[in-house]
Amino acid sequence: MALSLAFGGGVLPSGSTFAQESQVLFQAEGLSKHEVVQAYLQSQLTGVQAKSLGTGSQFKIISEYTDSATNTYHVRTIEQYKGIPIYGTGQTVALNSNNDVFASFGKVTQNLGRSLIPTEASISEEEAIDIVKQGVEAEIGEVKGYDGIESELMIFQNRLAYVITASTSIPAPGYFHYFIDATTGDVIEEFNALHEAELPDVEPVPVKGLNVFGKMQNFIAVKDATTNKTYMHTPHISGGTTTNPNIVGVSTYDARRMGETPFILLSALFGFTGFEVETGNSFFADPAAVSAHTNSMKINDYFQKIHKRNSLDDKGMRLISTVHIGSKWNNAAWNGKQMLYGDGDGIILGSLAGGLDVAGHEMTHGVIENTTDLIYQDESGAINESLADIFGAYGEMYATGTVDWDMGEDIYTPNIPGDGGLRSLSDPTSVRLSTTYLPSGHYPDHYDDRYLGTLDRGGVHINSSINNKAAYLITDGGTHYGVTVQGIGRTKAEKIFYRALTLYLTPSSGFKDMREAAIQASRDLYKDRNGQPSPETAAVIAAYDAVGVPAE
Repeated sequence: MALSLAFGGGVLPSGSTFAQESQVLFQAEGLSKHEVVQAYLQSQLTGVQAKSLGTGSQFKIISEYTDSATNTYHVRTIEQYKGIPIYGTGQTVALNSNNDVFASFGKVTQNLGRSLIPTEASISEEEAIDIVKQGVEAEIGEVKGYDGIESELMIFQNRLAYVITASTSIPAPGYFHYFIDATTGDVIEEFNALHEAELPDVEPVPVKGLNVFGKMQNFIAVKDATTNKTYMHTPHISGGTTTNPNIVGVSTYDARRMGETPFILLSALFGFTGFEVETGNSFFADPAAVSAHTNSMKINDYFQKIHKRNSLDDKGMRLISTVHIGSKWNNAAWNGKQMLYGDGDGIILGSLAGGLDVAGHEMTHGVIENTTDLIYQDESGAINESLADIFGAYGEMYATGTVDWDMGEDIYTPNIPGDGGLRSLSDPTSVRLSTTYLPSGHYPDHYDDRYLGTLDRGGVHINSSINNKAAYLITDGGTHYGVTVQGIGRTKAEKIFYRALTLYLTPSSGFKDMREAAIQASRDLYKDRNGQPSPETAAVIAAYDAVGVPAE
């Protein structure tokens, strides 16, 4: 998120090329799939750019996927300069059964071969990381244990740079992004993109506990036979087959409302540092921990069973949550490594661990990071936040069997029942917004009314409501600004958005790309007939017309 009362730059603007089912963008007989992709992308370059850069192709394939249901092949690429990846660039290319390109998203960089960019770093990666640590700790105080620091040498704004992310929990949650000039050590840009010893001889045991709403939850934890203590770690089985099930580790820890004091290593499992949530019997007495733990499993069930996704990275990564972050912290967050939950102040927000859609929102940020990795700025950032809202809502509906389009309604103003949530996907304008952002004083539900300023990283939370409204219309239908949309239901809509996210969007995708990616995903699943879009695709087109996102 960063949720922050409203759940909470690349080098290129996003762009797309869109083809209907019967159209083909590129044909090249006798080539392999990889060669077709490279040839197609090279064909989008003009002049001298039609030739590859001196040390290889401008385009590097970073992932590929064969969809047996539609008999199509999909790749993601990143652009590179003399073998060095370029931050924020990327294309998605789709091939049909004949190895013809039928869809592609993401503009290509022209005139890259004429650029003169240093390719040899003058400072080491360790020196760059030290610069980041100094910057982070100047902002939040001493960090005695980072949850993770990752670094990659890339081209950023036509400069050789170390792109470094640092995840923190204590003394304050953070997901810090730094861009360090690799030749001078200067900080080119930085921002906080917070979306906001081993246990011996453990055995799985059935346990239970009350969540923050007083509802009993039953689940599996692990017991240490030597100490007779049970800890909140679950080998969660979801999806797969009887003989080869998908098992995702779920672990929940307690920050004990710590401020500047660091986490202490208390026999944490799997390399994570934190206070264990433990009990001497089969009952866990921490409602926030019970909620965070079981909500993680419910959202994982949603992604596993509906989208066949094996955890957030599709590789079975462990789901880690920490509760009781800070003192009355009104927030929840994904910090690039785990979910973090504050207790709320009891007035504006209750314990954020209780929100199932909040967990869905944060976990979807993890999915986004492991797929398209939408840049957290301006329109691509708004699409990032919107998709987190959309799948947070879909995940909650799946788990509860009820229709609810409010985000965070269970934890918002706990002493005022029935007053909605932090955002509404069905009626964005019903939720108030500071006039500092928009004179209307409410979230926008039309592209013409979007926020165009620099606050909120260019409106990543504010403008997310536009795409949220489109998702609601596609799902449930309705008339909006004179355009009537025939809803297609959640089962179809969620598959369209998931396919658009995982196969077509690129890091710099904006609203127009989101529209075209959703249309293409729908056309993949629900074919045109006699030159006319299916009812599902017609609904997608009408919904984006209704919220004013233009086709061109």
